[in-house]
Amino acid sequence: MKRSQKYVDTETFHFHNQNPKNRITGDCVFRAISLATGKPYNECVMEMAKKMCETGYALNDKKGEDAYLKSIGWIKQKQPRKSDNTKYTGKEFCKIFKGTCVAHIGGHHMVCIKDGQVWDIWDSTNGTIGTYWIPV
Repeated sequence: MKRSQKYVDTETFHFHNQNPKNRITGDCVFRAISLATGKPYNECVMEMAKKMCETGYALNDKKGEDAYLKSIGWIKQKQPRKSDNTKYTGKEFCKIFKGTCVAHIGGHHMVCIKDGQVWDIWDSTNGTIGTYWIPV
Protein backbone atom coordinates (compact mmCIF):
# COMPACT_ATOMS: atom_id res chain seq x y z
CA MET A 1 0.00 0.00 0.00
CA LYS A 2 1.34 3.41 -0.96
CA ARG A 3 1.67 5.97 1.82
CA SER A 4 -0.73 8.30 -0.02
CA GLN A 5 -3.33 5.52 0.10
CA LYS A 6 -2.75 4.95 3.82
CA TYR A 7 -3.13 8.65 4.63
CA VAL A 8 -6.15 9.73 2.64
CA ASP A 9 -7.21 13.34 2.48
CA THR A 10 -9.77 14.49 5.02
CA GLU A 11 -11.45 17.80 5.80
CA THR A 12 -8.37 18.83 7.82
CA PHE A 13 -5.53 16.80 6.26
CA HIS A 14 -3.97 16.77 2.79
CA PHE A 15 -1.28 14.26 1.88
CA HIS A 16 1.72 16.12 0.45
CA ASN A 17 5.46 15.41 0.43
CA GLN A 18 7.50 18.58 -0.15
CA ASN A 19 10.76 16.58 -0.15
CA PRO A 20 12.08 16.93 -3.73
CA LYS A 21 13.26 13.30 -3.78
CA ASN A 22 9.93 12.15 -2.31
CA ARG A 23 11.74 10.63 0.68
CA ILE A 24 9.90 9.72 3.85
CA THR A 25 12.34 10.96 6.48
CA GLY A 26 12.62 13.19 9.54
CA ASP A 27 12.69 16.45 7.59
CA CYS A 28 9.38 17.89 8.79
CA VAL A 29 10.92 21.30 9.53
CA PHE A 30 12.15 21.73 5.96
CA ARG A 31 8.97 20.33 4.38
CA ALA A 32 6.74 22.63 6.44
CA ILE A 33 8.76 25.80 6.01
CA SER A 34 9.40 25.23 2.31
CA LEU A 35 5.73 24.70 1.58
CA ALA A 36 4.51 27.58 3.75
CA THR A 37 7.02 30.11 2.42
CA GLY A 38 6.97 28.95 -1.20
CA LYS A 39 10.77 28.65 -1.14
CA PRO A 40 12.41 25.64 -2.75
CA TYR A 41 13.09 22.85 -0.24
CA ASN A 42 16.86 22.83 -0.84
CA GLU A 43 17.03 26.62 -0.43
CA CYS A 44 15.37 26.27 2.99
CA VAL A 45 17.83 23.57 3.98
CA MET A 46 20.80 25.73 2.97
CA GLU A 47 19.46 28.89 4.64
CA MET A 48 18.68 27.01 7.83
CA ALA A 49 22.15 25.41 7.83
CA LYS A 50 23.66 28.89 7.54
CA LYS A 51 21.49 30.09 10.42
CA MET A 52 22.65 27.05 12.42
CA CYS A 53 26.26 28.08 11.89
CA GLU A 54 25.43 31.63 13.02
CA THR A 55 23.42 30.67 16.12
CA GLY A 56 24.82 27.29 17.12
CA TYR A 57 21.31 25.81 17.37
CA ALA A 58 20.63 22.55 15.53
CA LEU A 59 18.38 22.57 12.48
CA ASN A 60 15.61 20.77 14.36
CA ASP A 61 15.98 22.71 17.63
CA LYS A 62 12.99 24.98 18.32
CA LYS A 63 15.37 27.89 18.99
CA GLY A 64 16.98 27.30 15.61
CA GLU A 65 13.60 27.12 13.88
CA ASP A 66 12.56 30.33 15.66
CA ALA A 67 15.76 32.13 14.63
CA TYR A 68 15.32 31.15 10.99
CA LEU A 69 11.63 32.02 10.75
CA LYS A 70 12.22 35.36 12.48
CA SER A 71 15.06 36.13 10.06
CA ILE A 72 12.71 35.72 7.08
CA GLY A 73 10.06 37.96 8.62
CA TRP A 74 7.61 35.47 10.11
CA ILE A 75 5.97 36.24 13.46
CA LYS A 76 5.71 33.72 16.29
CA GLN A 77 2.28 33.21 17.84
CA LYS A 78 1.58 31.74 21.27
CA GLN A 79 -0.10 28.38 21.60
CA PRO A 80 -3.79 29.00 20.94
CA ARG A 81 -6.23 28.24 23.73
CA LYS A 82 -10.00 27.91 23.84
CA SER A 83 -12.10 30.13 26.11
CA ASP A 84 -11.94 27.43 28.82
CA ASN A 85 -8.10 27.42 28.48
CA THR A 86 -7.96 23.95 26.91
CA LYS A 87 -5.70 23.35 23.92
CA TYR A 88 -6.73 22.91 20.29
CA THR A 89 -6.11 19.74 18.35
CA GLY A 90 -4.87 20.10 14.80
CA LYS A 91 -8.36 19.26 13.52
CA GLU A 92 -9.96 21.97 15.64
CA PHE A 93 -7.33 24.56 14.76
CA CYS A 94 -7.63 23.89 11.02
CA LYS A 95 -11.33 24.69 11.23
CA ILE A 96 -10.77 28.14 12.76
CA PHE A 97 -7.41 29.28 11.36
CA LYS A 98 -7.46 31.30 8.16
CA GLY A 99 -4.36 31.59 6.01
CA THR A 100 -1.03 29.78 6.05
CA CYS A 101 1.19 28.99 9.02
CA VAL A 102 3.98 26.75 10.20
CA ALA A 103 2.92 25.03 13.43
CA HIS A 104 4.28 22.71 16.06
CA ILE A 105 1.89 19.84 16.56
CA GLY A 106 1.98 16.95 18.97
CA GLY A 107 5.14 18.16 20.70
CA HIS A 108 8.09 17.67 18.36
CA HIS A 109 6.53 17.68 14.89
CA MET A 110 6.19 20.66 12.54
CA VAL A 111 3.61 21.07 9.79
CA CYS A 112 2.37 23.55 7.25
CA ILE A 113 -1.28 24.48 7.66
CA LYS A 114 -2.93 26.11 4.68
CA ASP A 115 -6.39 26.19 3.21
CA GLY A 116 -7.79 24.72 6.45
CA GLN A 117 -5.67 21.56 6.22
CA VAL A 118 -2.42 20.13 7.55
CA TRP A 119 -0.25 19.39 4.50
CA ASP A 120 2.15 16.60 5.37
CA ILE A 121 3.21 12.97 4.81
CA TRP A 122 1.11 11.68 7.70
CA ASP A 123 -2.01 12.80 9.49
CA SER A 124 -1.00 14.38 12.80
CA THR A 125 -4.23 16.36 13.25
CA ASN A 126 -5.15 14.53 16.48
CA GLY A 127 -2.08 16.14 18.09
CA THR A 128 -2.17 19.36 20.07
CA ILE A 129 -1.23 22.60 18.33
CA GLY A 130 1.67 24.41 19.96
CA THR A 131 3.27 27.68 18.95
CA TYR A 132 2.94 28.65 15.32
CA TRP A 133 4.39 31.16 12.87
CA ILE A 134 2.59 33.42 10.43
CA PRO A 135 3.93 35.58 7.59
CA VAL A 136 3.98 39.36 8.00
